[in-house]
Amino acid sequence: MYSSSTLTAFMALVTAAFATTGPCLIDDYTCEPVMDASGCYNAIILGWDGASTNPADIFKCVDPPELMCSCYGCTDGLDELVNKHSLCPYNGTSTS
Repeated sequence: MYSSSTLTAFMALVTAAFATTGPCLIDDYTCEPVMDASGCYNAIILGWDGASTNPADIFKCVDPPELMCSCYGCTDGLDELVNKHSLCPYNGTSTS
């Protein structure tokens, strides 16, 4: 039988695995362009020198831009940014 601490640790891992709330259509490769653009939107998310400070500029990372709203749940940081700034459904503008 498993100890309660082992079960607690397991449940924490399962919860972390499902932490994202946005959509992610990975099974049919729909989100592959979004995943491939991670360098572009990570620069915005992480605030790298020279990167845009406008969260809505993540839409410039993929073509068509609307694809971002179908796939932002594939990455935790992107999911957090989109939800924090209410960027989807896509309208190309930021609320901040």
